[in-house]
Amino acid sequence: MTDYQDITALEKSVANAGTQLYTMAHKLHAVERSLDQTTMEQMDEMEVLELLESMTEVKNEYQNLRKDIQEVQQLQRDVSTSIRFQMRSMQQTFQMLKKRIATSQQQQQQKQQLQQQQPTPTTLTASDH
Repeated sequence: MTDYQDITALEKSVANAGTQLYTMAHKLHAVERSLDQTTMEQMDEMEVLELLESMTEVKNEYQNLRKDIQEVQQLQRDVSTSIRFQMRSMQQTFQMLKKRIATSQQQQQQKQQLQQQQPTPTTLTASDH
């Protein structure tokens, strides 16, 4: 999976977790309203069952949210690891290229020094014979 895909998946998971949080908050608010309006003695069996069902849904939503948050955290760790690996790789490549450039410059300087130290060939003229 590429970094772009990781980040896109991370954004989707965060958005999904946000939606689940909103749904949970709405359901909890509905349960609280229901409890405020009636006392336990006034509730009939159906209302109690509905309340239990709502509580179960909230619990399930919480578990799903927790799972999504764990997935988001894992994606964050994966992206961080990938970025660290790429950074290390880039640093190693940079150091290698830097050494190559330095070596190349040294070789060029040595060639120039050797050329300057060599005597220039003299040409013989007819009068030298």
